[in-house]
Amino acid sequence: MTLMKYRKTKWMLFTAALLTLGMFAVADAAWGQPPDGSGSRRGRMGRPGGPGGSGGTMLPLRSLDLTESQRQLVRGVMEQNAEATRAVGERVRKVREALRNAETAETPDEGAIRAVAAELANAEGDAAVQRAFVRSQVWRILTPEQQEEVRVLEQEDREIARRMEQRRERGRGSGARRGRGR
Repeated sequence: MTLMKYRKTKWMLFTAALLTLGMFAVADAAWGQPPDGSGSRRGRMGRPGGPGGSGGTMLPLRSLDLTESQRQLVRGVMEQNAEATRAVGERVRKVREALRNAETAETPDEGAIRAVAAELANAEGDAAVQRAFVRSQVWRILTPEQQEEVRVLEQEDREIARRMEQRRERGRGSGARRGRGR
């Protein structure tokens, strides 16, 4: 091998190794992000607290023009339920981590994976019940007009989600067709 070829090969190997390490770093950073990629738990329109923007109510409170007294009442409901909401959220997080660990174990144990998955279903069920409880308390604070506004906004959200799912399905179908032609 000539000196020039040797240097070129050495440089290419170094570059390939560097690129590979860079890809692993990016993949590791992406894996640690929540599904929306923001680095923190955010909901629709980038608002903190998940869907609806308010921690656990699933209601678009910022869109409703609440009175000061309504804001204080909502704040009180949230404070009363903060510990229970935090606890169920923490339980879901821990069980998800346990499931991820069970799935990535060197020797997978189907029974253990199924047991942790069932525990996750129970934890997510508890979290859903907690969110519904908080939502119902906040719902009673809203005026009938505000409740109707929420219904309209939620219907719009469902329609957007339905359209997005249709696009995903069409995308999956076109991907399958493209793959067959190769």
